[in-house]
Amino acid sequence: MELSGNTEMRLRELLDKISKGLDYKPYDMTVQIYSDNTYITVAKGCFAFMFTNIGTAIATVKGMVVFPSATPATALGDSRSISGHKLDVYIGSMDLSFRPPLGALPQIEVVQLYYV
Repeated sequence: MELSGNTEMRLRELLDKISKGLDYKPYDMTVQIYSDNTYITVAKGCFAFMFTNIGTAIATVKGMVVFPSATPATALGDSRSISGHKLDVYIGSMDLSFRPPLGALPQIEVVQLYYV
């Protein structure tokens, strides 16, 4: 089907208005595994975090306790997620600490979503 020039122009204008109305922002993600007490480097434009305890030691992220699996080497431990509202950006710091008993493996996976 061939459109007339005027119809095609109106269709393009309509599609442009619709795409602007969607109001979206592209994003990317980082995945890092930490095993030491540290401050997590927050990605510029970060709007969401997920923490999963993949070790055998209790972890604390910004005061939130993330427990290891109750059955070591068989399943992942606790997972926590934090996100803002539409177009919010996290500007705080994020500290991480472990309370490992003797012989425990401290490891936590941190996923960050950030606007590009």
